[in-house]
Amino acid sequence: MKLWIKYILAATIGVVLGVYVFPTADSVYENLQFAGQIVLHIGRYALFPLIFFSLAYATFRLRMDRRISVVVGKTFLIIAATAALLVGIGTASVLLIAPERIPIIVETETVHTFPGFKELIFQIFPNNLFNIFTGSGDILFPIVFFSLFLGLNFSFDKVLSKPVVQVFDSLTRIFYHIAKFVNEILGLGLIVLAAYFTVHLRRTEELELYSELLLLIAILTVFIIFCIYPILVYFLTGRQNPYKYLYGILAPAVAAFFSGNSYFSLVPLISHIKENLGVPRQIGATTIPLFALFAKAGTAMISSITFIVILKSYSSLGIEFVEITWIIGVSIAASLLTSTVPGFGVAAALTALCTLYGRGIENGFLIIYPILPLLSSFAVFIDMVTVAMGSLVVAYSEETQKDLFPKQFI
Repeated sequence: MKLWIKYILAATIGVVLGVYVFPTADSVYENLQFAGQIVLHIGRYALFPLIFFSLAYATFRLRMDRRISVVVGKTFLIIAATAALLVGIGTASVLLIAPERIPIIVETETVHTFPGFKELIFQIFPNNLFNIFTGSGDILFPIVFFSLFLGLNFSFDKVLSKPVVQVFDSLTRIFYHIAKFVNEILGLGLIVLAAYFTVHLRRTEELELYSELLLLIAILTVFIIFCIYPILVYFLTGRQNPYKYLYGILAPAVAAFFSGNSYFSLVPLISHIKENLGVPRQIGATTIPLFALFAKAGTAMISSITFIVILKSYSSLGIEFVEITWIIGVSIAASLLTSTVPGFGVAAALTALCTLYGRGIENGFLIIYPILPLLSSFAVFIDMVTVAMGSLVVAYSEETQKDLFPKQFI
């Protein structure tokens, strides 16, 4: 059975259970939340070692081919272009359509913030290099940085480094197969995540207050995924059928939406990018971690849209051009840090936007707190599609992408 069938079937069962079987009582909700955390941990189980070994090996191979700087440069160009494009579309849409204001709600909830600058620096450059392997598992950047640095230094002496390169190659393949096994069992886990997701929505009071905002985000998501991205992929990949590739990442897209966690959905995405989109290992192993860290166009777009709605809810005054520019810039900048708080990217970005803007709305993000999980789901969904399509475009531009038939997809 194809993975996308397993994932959609599991998600459907979870939604049905969440609607008709599980009550919204606190005890049931807490148990589902605990079970969902277990599923997320299992899904991320092999992620860090897979990225570490595969990125180091891929960096070495690309450097031997003298393509590492080109591949990395194209990756960051796509990151910047997609972020600017989506935030521009989102900001223009929310200003033109203007969803209804949300009543000011006085609540006290957990505040999700980014790690401080000093903390990030010390995690990237700890006083003991091996400390990067004993972190919390929430910050991928130290692993990615060291893996890139290590791969670049494999080439200093090909004879001396050859045994280590072979070990990394072998470990890459081993952890890739572990990840494929995890992908197979995640179908059962998605039942839990979808049930928890549905029960959370049922517990959300006065969901209709956010209906116009959510409808706008849903429409924009569909427009971007099925119109904007296909047009870009069509022209950037030699007029190939872009919808074939969207079909190829259907399973990780489902995982991204119902988990709302970028690291969790990255594990199935890695295998689908290689085996469905035809992106070779040395390209995908390099682009995927970089896109996963910094390609947060969906998070940036939803953060800017939601912040404008928050701002209009607090004030009936119009938003000036300077403020619009500030919102776009800060939304993009904040999204670049959201990989440090997987699962809470939109919450942390909105907290940063409200805090930096000040003027009495430092806690303005609280008025949309009830729908933050849903906003995260849309954001991670778009981000994961961006990772896949970006890796595809880079591989095609390097003339390494293999064209596969849909019947060959996993």
